[in-house]
Amino acid sequence: MNKARWTTAAASAAALLALAAGGAAAAAPATGSEAVIAVGSGGAVPAVSPDGTRAYVVSQQSGGGLALKVVNTGSDAVVGRLGLGTDTWISFLALTADGSRLYVLHGHTLSVVDTAALTLVGSYPLPDQARPAGWSVGATEGLALSQDGSTLYLAQDGPQTYRQNGQGQVLAFDTATRTFTGAVQVAATELGDLAVRPGSHDLYAGTVAGVVHLSTASAVPTVVGTVPGTGTANFYQLAFAPNGSRLFAVNGTVNGKGAVIDPGTDTVVRNLALPVSDLRAPRVSADGTKLYLADNDSSNGGEVLVYNAGTGAALTAQTIATDQDYLNAMALGPDGHTVYLGGTVGTTGNLQIIDY
Repeated sequence: MNKARWTTAAASAAALLALAAGGAAAAAPATGSEAVIAVGSGGAVPAVSPDGTRAYVVSQQSGGGLALKVVNTGSDAVVGRLGLGTDTWISFLALTADGSRLYVLHGHTLSVVDTAALTLVGSYPLPDQARPAGWSVGATEGLALSQDGSTLYLAQDGPQTYRQNGQGQVLAFDTATRTFTGAVQVAATELGDLAVRPGSHDLYAGTVAGVVHLSTASAVPTVVGTVPGTGTANFYQLAFAPNGSRLFAVNGTVNGKGAVIDPGTDTVVRNLALPVSDLRAPRVSADGTKLYLADNDSSNGGEVLVYNAGTGAALTAQTIATDQDYLNAMALGPDGHTVYLGGTVGTTGNLQIIDY
């Protein structure tokens, strides 16, 4: 998800290991070869390996169910496939820092994939959500991995019945034991993205009731509070700057609202002037200077908008055009100038790779 994961100490240790091995510098991440690759029938969601050589794309399949497709980003060929069951839900992905495990949240199931062997380590149903008799469980809405890779956090809407909704929750999943360890209720009926603040024990949830700050210092997250001024903006979409100094929040209901939050004080330091459009998948560049947003403008089709992350100014000359009618998700490549888009044209789900 383009979040910085290496500490200075880890980077220094890697440099020493490289010197010990003969002074060879680490290879630069690969740049993807521009192409549109068909991966299914819709709902394509990508993640990119740390070295940039592989894209992992989960999408719905024409014959039913979900599948993970592995794409060689240099040749643009699909080099692997793994079925993930009969669900047809939009998926949420989290890839470990070393690229060895891919976590896929689809419907009310969490699947764990060994990326080297392309095998399913296991599939784990979410614990049954507490609810009144006759109510339906809430949909899953977001997934985030702790920086050390030890814990996954999952967002789930509140249970529902006719014209009534309960409170949503954030669940914790221990990746070593592969068990759900607990959940905390959030004072919001609908949740969205989860974002882990780099270098901290802070987790933020986008919700219909505002941006909620949680502490992950213990095994089960605890609610710290809601960021003032975010309660009516429907800030479902979240992304951190790589250094954790700013949190970008974007509306999820076509209202043109966005905000920049200082997570040190949990205050809104700047409002963003965004188009009244279907915006999703905010991503911040590796150097922290640019904010990217997937925009499903009905007149132009899918495109990627670019903003100055420091000032909030729109960089209209840098807008990235796509060949997709609709954009489901977006990932930034580790090379810093390749974007991977999960999109749809008609009844075909695609991975589009653009070197920008």
